[in-house]
Amino acid sequence: MESRFLTNKIYSLFQNNGLRLSRAVMLFSLIILCMMTLASCAHQSERTLSSKAGLSSSLDTPNILIVNTNSRIDRYAIAEASFTESISDTTSNTDIRVLDLGSELHPLEILQDTLNEHDYDAIYAIGAKALGSVDYIDPDMPVIFSSVLNWRRFHGQDNYYGIASEVAPKAQLTWFKYFFPEVKKVGVLHSVDNLQLIQDARISANELSLTLIASDVKAEDSLEKKANTLLDQIDVLWLVSDPVVLATTGKAELLFELAHKKGIPVLSYNRFFDDLGALLSITADLPTTGRQAALMMKNVLAQHANKESVQFPAGSRISLNAAKAKAYGIVLNEDALDSVDELVGE
Repeated sequence: MESRFLTNKIYSLFQNNGLRLSRAVMLFSLIILCMMTLASCAHQSERTLSSKAGLSSSLDTPNILIVNTNSRIDRYAIAEASFTESISDTTSNTDIRVLDLGSELHPLEILQDTLNEHDYDAIYAIGAKALGSVDYIDPDMPVIFSSVLNWRRFHGQDNYYGIASEVAPKAQLTWFKYFFPEVKKVGVLHSVDNLQLIQDARISANELSLTLIASDVKAEDSLEKKANTLLDQIDVLWLVSDPVVLATTGKAELLFELAHKKGIPVLSYNRFFDDLGALLSITADLPTTGRQAALMMKNVLAQHANKESVQFPAGSRISLNAAKAKAYGIVLNEDALDSVDELVGE
């Protein structure tokens, strides 16, 4: 642009000052100036393209660190594989590195070393050990998580996004009603962290002609006392992911023991509880969860707002303990058996 302006100025000087040059000299001068102009434009264009290429490279090649609690555990391996495949399909030239904490005795140290060795744009944490380690170090970057039973502890935390460990409460209650149409009273133990969930679930329960009886549990409360009081009022006990009620495996085992003594079936949100004696479990579909996490990661990297910081899984798998149904004398809808993905306890 500057060279073209200079060309015009020089040509004006020739004319305005009345200089008399031969046509040949003037033509030669103009040719030289035009060549300078073209050279300058080409140089400017090259610099602009180079700058754009650098910017494009920065945006189109995100660096993602996957921190996996244990890649040898099926549910974590499936989530990792599904996420990686989906990211590769939707985002070109993605640099993905995996840190497996399965055999690491000092996960915080190896994670910190990994973060120091390379610049990452975001982290995908799979499982509680992975997310807990990431949270402890608190890196200044977005964190996407999945396969974390106690995920509500991280809900609302800045830069944290994820896929819930359980299917939406409304969907769970709908399945419960479909499988066991004569159930009327559903009991649930929860802390203040799940107050909104319980309020929403109560609306869904009413629509399904179910009575939801909820008992609020504080950290200092006796879980055994609270559970026994609730169990005397209900037909089935519904487990929800709760940071107080299910803070430890021991608390989960206690609830199953108390429910079994009173002959109350337990409905759960994860097949993990099948081994403890759950009658029915509605579990998030792991490949779908991995794909959802990949889409959430893509939105975060593109700086597009996700509608919710934590989303419920879009797919589910159902496991049923038919022997438990018979033992408890609960009426099972035979037509619902076609929806079962896995029969347990046989």
